[in-house]
Amino acid sequence: MVFDALKLVKPLLEGDEAAAWGVIQTYVQGGANLAYIYDVLLCKAMRHIGELWEANLISVADEHLASSVCDALLKRCKPSRAVPPTQGKAMLFCIEGEQHDLGIKMVASCFEECGLETRLYGKDLPLEYALLAALRWHPDIIGMSVSIVYHLPKLKTYVQELGSLAHHPTLLIGGRLTQMFDLRPYVSDSTLIISDILRLQEWLALRAQSKAHAQ
Repeated sequence: MVFDALKLVKPLLEGDEAAAWGVIQTYVQGGANLAYIYDVLLCKAMRHIGELWEANLISVADEHLASSVCDALLKRCKPSRAVPPTQGKAMLFCIEGEQHDLGIKMVASCFEECGLETRLYGKDLPLEYALLAALRWHPDIIGMSVSIVYHLPKLKTYVQELGSLAHHPTLLIGGRLTQMFDLRPYVSDSTLIISDILRLQEWLALRAQSKAHAQ
């Protein structure tokens, strides 16, 4: 799987969207679904690029170019046929200070594909605005992304405040840190920690089955 993702690294760093799209299409023609493209190809390729940057093997400009191409690929991967939003409402964002939103964009596509009406608020959303949006819209699910370790105390405040909303939304936490640290000390017992897109799709499928049985 890591080898698959590495095929994308070179075209992403070179800003070659056409070549990167060609790699993705090879896997699509081989039967890869959206979760595989997101989780195994794009996420792992961008994670490897991030590691290259942390090791000073590429520049900030290189990383930004790769992110820009990845963003364009996400738009091309998005399903052209809309799924009726019959599974509730989902609100998604990166907490304040978080500037990387590629992952949350992938999550938004998965929610839409699974029939949820989805509002993506993007990166760096302050808690006060997140609370206001949730109070107005009453989402069934609130998904938050955190990737920087010193933002974890802030995450704890988000979880406490959003978890106290009267309509009791389900809180999901995702982002790079979910695969690196135990986030349980920073969230409530009812908060779900989702470490990758494949696990998210499994949870969404189980949720849809549960809703169908309840009807």
